[in-house]
Amino acid sequence: MKGSALASDKLSVVVRVDVDGEQIQIEATGRVTALSLQGLYPVVQRTKGLGGGLGVEMDLSQATIDEDALKQLQVYAELHEVPVRLNPDHNNVTALPSRGLQTTSRAA
Repeated sequence: MKGSALASDKLSVVVRVDVDGEQIQIEATGRVTALSLQGLYPVVQRTKGLGGGLGVEMDLSQATIDEDALKQLQVYAELHEVPVRLNPDHNNVTALPSRGLQTTSRAA
């Protein structure tokens, strides 16, 4: 029970380089929050630095994204020219309460 509840909220990141060497993809799964973005941004910047001018894309199509995180992502993507892929078939943007609110409501 403990592992399954935490696993779905944990953000997991994999960096993939296209075989042709034209594209680098940063794929994230789990839950993207405003807080977890603070850990994702440095990964994107390091990847862009190592890529030698290759295109870098964030693939969040398998992740659940909080609304406030989506707003931050939109600004970040524009400023740093990093495309962000979301799931076009299913709305993976959610308005879940923050972890702090969930913990407080469970304790009450």
